[in-house]
Amino acid sequence: MEKAVNENFHKPLFYNLRYERKFIFQNIDLDDLIQTTVYTNSFCFEEIYSKRTINNIYFDDNNYTFYKQNVSGDGVREKYRLRWYNSTPSIIKSPTIEIKKKFGEVGDKFSLKIPSFESDIQSLSIDQINHQIIAELKKSKNKELMFKFYNLFPTLYNSYERRYFLSACEKFRITLDSNMNFFHPYNYNHCHLINNEIILELKYNKEYDNESRSVTQQINSRLSKNSKYVRGIEIIHS
Repeated sequence: MEKAVNENFHKPLFYNLRYERKFIFQNIDLDDLIQTTVYTNSFCFEEIYSKRTINNIYFDDNNYTFYKQNVSGDGVREKYRLRWYNSTPSIIKSPTIEIKKKFGEVGDKFSLKIPSFESDIQSLSIDQINHQIIAELKKSKNKELMFKFYNLFPTLYNSYERRYFLSACEKFRITLDSNMNFFHPYNYNHCHLINNEIILELKYNKEYDNESRSVTQQINSRLSKNSKYVRGIEIIHS
């Protein structure tokens, strides 16, 4: 569950730590994966939302600190991103600033909705995107987050389609991400498409970790350390 960011967002809230276990499937039809892996699981997963297109702008500093934290697997690591839902990825409407923090294998997510934000990233420069975000943060009086964004800039755009499933016990969620697109912030018109992979992510609170093994044993793929941010950065700079 997401929590709103306030002026004390920098203080870690450890009561809602959760695992996000990722599994990669290649060269398989999405509907086949749902029928053979999700719906056959003994925890009785059912789809809970309509399919959505998720769009993100990831931010980092001049040293790519967040990227390096994730590559090296630092014990405490962060990601900053702007997220919105729209089948036209370039049109930003009512996005959410999200700060993901990981503490070892578990993590938490903090969010701040900015409903008045609306832009087309094809017509904006990197500096203009940051200026718009900072202007919205000034309105929210979230000074710490505002000053943080003074030292960050967009490093990656990405989008993908997501399906959502919940177990009958409501302890476990599965998301399926497919048709992943990665864009360089300086060249939005050049897209790197990955359409032969599906990322299955199992999400659950820390207290259900022992029970989760009964779920993962029924997933016919190896556990992966896949990070869309790390992968995207490496793809657009290759």
